[in-house]
Amino acid sequence: MSGEGGTRVRTTIVKVPDANPGLLFIDGQQRSFRLEGVWRSPVAPAVNMPVDVDFDSAGSIVAITAVDQQQLNKERLNQLSGVAQERGKEAAKLAQQGIGALAAKMGAVALGSAVLIWIAWFFFPAAGISGGMTGSLSYTFWDLLGVDFNDPMSVMGGKGSHGLLAIIGIVAIAAPFAAPFLKMPWAKYLNAAPLAVVVIGWLAVFMNEHKAFGDVAKLVGSSPFSFSWGIFVLVLATLVLASQVLKPQTAV
Repeated sequence: MSGEGGTRVRTTIVKVPDANPGLLFIDGQQRSFRLEGVWRSPVAPAVNMPVDVDFDSAGSIVAITAVDQQQLNKERLNQLSGVAQERGKEAAKLAQQGIGALAAKMGAVALGSAVLIWIAWFFFPAAGISGGMTGSLSYTFWDLLGVDFNDPMSVMGGKGSHGLLAIIGIVAIAAPFAAPFLKMPWAKYLNAAPLAVVVIGWLAVFMNEHKAFGDVAKLVGSSPFSFSWGIFVLVLATLVLASQVLKPQTAV
């Protein structure tokens, strides 16, 4: 405890007292001290040991107490936690402002559709293969753009070689986010780019799977390949986004 009208300062020991006084570094200055009458801990002082120094109202040292390492760690953790929370709040605020600005530029419907396209593209099941020794297999639209159904290893892994169409697809689903910031009259047509790539990709996938499973379908009456609900969500989202082309372009 600090003395009446005094203060407490957290610092470290620079020099341990011996024949000469010890030293503390406080407020940019070195302060000398001796153990007699002021040292309040059962452990011996050591260089770089964190200590709490109590001063009286006249500025004289009245007590020096070693800081428990567990207490010090807890204080540092609380400090770091507080800093992290503040930085998290600032980051969330900046993100909210950024999303708000983007929504104001794109429109809530366009922004929501563009985000949904990204989610459906990479995460929703767009198609699958049922039956066989391998059991059921599921593919996202991104997977479908790289899978070669004539290659068993590609089919099993679901991770084929993504070529030019896949690269164009990434550019196409990113383009709508740039559209409202471009002043060219044709910029609004970038909202239709995802739909165009999905249609082309669907045709490429259809021909790929038909070539691989066409004979099987003739023999058993049905193909093991089928499109899943994810592809319909993706198509619907691209249609909604493409409808923005019909809206008059606002000044930016």
